[in-house]
Amino acid sequence: MPRTAYIHSNDYAELASRLPSNIERSKKVHALIEAYGLLRLRDLTIVSPRKATVKELCRFHSRDYIEFLNKAEEYDSGEDSDEDNVSNDDSEHSHDTPTSTHNKEDKLEVYGLRFDCSVFEGLADYAAYVAGSTLQAATLLCDDAFDIVIHWDGGRHHARKDAAAGFCIVNDIVLGIMELQRTFDRVLYLDLDVHHGDGVENAFQFTEKVLTVSIHHYAEGFYPGTGSGSSSSTRIKSVVNIPMKAGLSDGTLCKVFDEMIAPLVEQFNPDAVVLQYGVDGMAGDPLGKWNLTMTGYSDCLKKVVAWKKPLLVLGGGGYNTVSTARCYAYLTSQILNRTISDEIPEHAYFEDYQPDFLLFVDPGCQADSNTEEHLDHVRSLVETQSKSLISQR
Repeated sequence: MPRTAYIHSNDYAELASRLPSNIERSKKVHALIEAYGLLRLRDLTIVSPRKATVKELCRFHSRDYIEFLNKAEEYDSGEDSDEDNVSNDDSEHSHDTPTSTHNKEDKLEVYGLRFDCSVFEGLADYAAYVAGSTLQAATLLCDDAFDIVIHWDGGRHHARKDAAAGFCIVNDIVLGIMELQRTFDRVLYLDLDVHHGDGVENAFQFTEKVLTVSIHHYAEGFYPGTGSGSSSSTRIKSVVNIPMKAGLSDGTLCKVFDEMIAPLVEQFNPDAVVLQYGVDGMAGDPLGKWNLTMTGYSDCLKKVVAWKKPLLVLGGGGYNTVSTARCYAYLTSQILNRTISDEIPEHAYFEDYQPDFLLFVDPGCQADSNTEEHLDHVRSLVETQSKSLISQR
């Protein structure tokens, strides 16, 4: 049985549940997992989250951005920060002072803190906890304290070095991988979110020591618009993108995993694995385009666990809150090798699971557009991208 840790506290869940794209999600996820009794198992160790320091955040993020995060709520509320109160006697340039509402909005936009990453109460604390908790998880693996560490509130794969993006304030994944590199020579990053893991890929695309593999929906106009798998850059070292079409089914996902990902893992031979488990590919997700169920996600998880590598399991997208809670509860049970009931147990959010109050979600009627012809095309893309990988040691 793998030694397993779970990063969680009620205060952290409360803070994470304020994220505008995932209101209440964190609390509902942990509440369902707790209702199934999984957090009380002797096989699972609950680890309290911690905040990352400014120094730790700046291992990847720019200092300007991190410092701005700490005063973003002031800008958003229209309050004057200390730098806004500095007088400017040069009337010719007075219109450029940050005291104007327009300038403040511009600065928020520069750092990506408008629109999809809008400011909320506790933003800076949330960012510090997300990053710090993934760093803590990575450290536990580096210290050989656990074989698997779960951090469902992590997995923010779009954030850039100097700006928020795609509902992601800080890129805890990049920071976690950097921490793992202190002990593990080669790290595999596997991203199952329906959206391309662009932020993580950009951070490691020029190194041979981190292989980033992203399975995602790729179509014109679909965020973030990257990950076609057809880059011609000779500088890119270890990047494999697997672009899929609408309606991806459990069967097709497992086929991709067996035929394309498993050979990559054998070739790269990682010392540790980071698994981003965005579940916005679940049937019925309002932002996803796929038709997956918990069965497909679970089958992939079992394959990854079977590699018997130090494993960091992170969350990610998932915008049907109760479906996400269902899926993360089931995946947690699978990691712990426990069978849980298909009937949702009574708990604080029980009413949200009506009308059937069941764990499993059936696939929808969406057709799988990933034909054999498209899969042949993707196989060719993967083969081309993997040529730069260093052969197995």
